[in-house]
Amino acid sequence: MTTARLLTVTALTLVLTACAAPAAPRAEHGYVAGAEELSEPQSAIAYASDGGTTLHLLDLASTEHRAIGLRTTARELSEDGRFVYLTDGDRTLEIVDAGVWTVDHTDHVHYYRAPAASVGTLTTEKPITSVAGNGAHIAIGTADGTVVVLDRRALESGEMRELARFGATALAVPYADLLLAAQDDRIVAVDAAGKRTGALEAPCTDPAGWVVLRGGALIGCDSHVVRVKQEGPELAAEVISTDGASIPRGTFGFRPRSNEAAVAGEDGVWSLNAPKATARHLPMAGVRAAASPADGSTVLVLGSDGTLRSHDLATGKVLAGRKLAATRLTLDVNRAYLTDPGAGVIHEIDYRDGLRTARTFTTVERPDLAVEVGR
Repeated sequence: MTTARLLTVTALTLVLTACAAPAAPRAEHGYVAGAEELSEPQSAIAYASDGGTTLHLLDLASTEHRAIGLRTTARELSEDGRFVYLTDGDRTLEIVDAGVWTVDHTDHVHYYRAPAASVGTLTTEKPITSVAGNGAHIAIGTADGTVVVLDRRALESGEMRELARFGATALAVPYADLLLAAQDDRIVAVDAAGKRTGALEAPCTDPAGWVVLRGGALIGCDSHVVRVKQEGPELAAEVISTDGASIPRGTFGFRPRSNEAAVAGEDGVWSLNAPKATARHLPMAGVRAAASPADGSTVLVLGSDGTLRSHDLATGKVLAGRKLAATRLTLDVNRAYLTDPGAGVIHEIDYRDGLRTARTFTTVERPDLAVEVGR
């Protein structure tokens, strides 16, 4: 592995924007120096207007809003539970520490809160095509096949630190302190410097998306899904059949600390189960987004008309519906959140109770882009 170094002004430019370090790296059993541990999840909705320069954090417990000024314009938004990744749709990425997160020990969890702040920005030579943060690493992929690897644990201390850059990679997903890289029509395990470890190899052309669940990491390919699972000190890869169908290039919607995910495409919804290594397709038209409540029997679908529906996985039958004008869908262990930019509101839906509307929040500006953090 190459020696870690701070990003310099070379092919990649890094600008540090925040001085305060919100929390030290996590220690054993979830302890984090400088952060407050609480008994309940500290969930928040991070949202921004398309092209805006402010990220808003809506605290779901207190309903208070906090504004964080950005140095880039927001065009795309993603998260990894704690950090929010904003890109300008081209070559600039800004990372914001939302200051709320959950430490998962499988049999129990810890909830933390610390000050929120923008940690920094970086600019790449080619357009950014993927951002994947998990565990020890953040992998930023660009249009020329270059992957920039950042130290995610250093980011927890307020420092953006580059570990390496390597090429010829269509996608890289951090998992089990390594990276799952799509190279030469294969998924292979590489270290943070891009060196293959020989831990696994699985066929995969044209990788379409990814998700890390408790039961393993899933990567969609042109004719199947690859599941990578850590079994003790080893990694094992398995090909999940989709009968030759491609997994859509959408966002995998999932409930945190679960084993199921769903993704929407032009011809319907795919529901994936990591530990069972199964993929189920529900044909339907006019789907904008999908997410799995991880109950083994249903999937949530957001239609292109903004209507939220719950479908039976076995039959595809609509079990419940809620007519909204929503554009984005995310969910946690109890609720689903849907944004309506035109009305300037975010709907909180109880997906366990017939899609009942629990609360509706008025936003400070249009929530064109939105993710949930701290969940």
